[in-house]
Amino acid sequence: MVLGCIMGDPGRAERIVVKISGKLISPDHPELVEDYAAILGRLEEEGYRVAVVVGGGHVARRYINAARRLGSNEAILDLIGIAASRMNAYLLALALGGKAYPLVARGLEEFMAFWSTGKIVVAGGFQPGQSTNAVSAILAEAIGSKLIINCSTVDGVYDKDPRIHPDARMLPRVTVSELVKILSRTQSHKAGKYELLDPIAMRIMLRSRIRLAVINGFNPENLARLLGGESVGSMVEPE
Repeated sequence: MVLGCIMGDPGRAERIVVKISGKLISPDHPELVEDYAAILGRLEEEGYRVAVVVGGGHVARRYINAARRLGSNEAILDLIGIAASRMNAYLLALALGGKAYPLVARGLEEFMAFWSTGKIVVAGGFQPGQSTNAVSAILAEAIGSKLIINCSTVDGVYDKDPRIHPDARMLPRVTVSELVKILSRTQSHKAGKYELLDPIAMRIMLRSRIRLAVINGFNPENLARLLGGESVGSMVEPE
């Protein structure tokens, strides 16, 4: 297993958490759902233990925007986003077939019960005020994984928002503290606005020394390439 070169523990089946944007796993992209299911299934066959967290994406944002216009508060908007993330997660669980636990985990205790079956476990959001990136960090800590792979809609971490600044530069490696400074300039913590990491995720990564790889998820093969030892995207390191 070449993942040892990333995580440093080649002597056992590696445990990894894969966070996939809801902009990738959604009713809008059934072909990506199938591609991710194929790759995750292949990783499971190779001996990896895999936990997957799926975001709410455009589905969540459409409902959140409508509910916000109707006067909803942020806590209820978070619940709406969580519901959307779980619907997306079910698409992936269904595509994985017998390789995945058939139900989507709705909290940490439920996740750990599903995880004990030895199958791939798929989760969406857990609770208000917590992004699916935070869920990924919580699960990584719970199962003893030292790596989260964030399959996002960008190539990696940039020194400023590349959607606004054409001269934005991708950073192959960045520390959590450096990332905090970058995100403080651009990221909102309102429902439906979480982008890369929220404060909960960062604190967990720091206390448990968890690394985060950020890759472009529009090409699902980037996941396999990263685990194959190739340099893909950006690596966020604890201090």
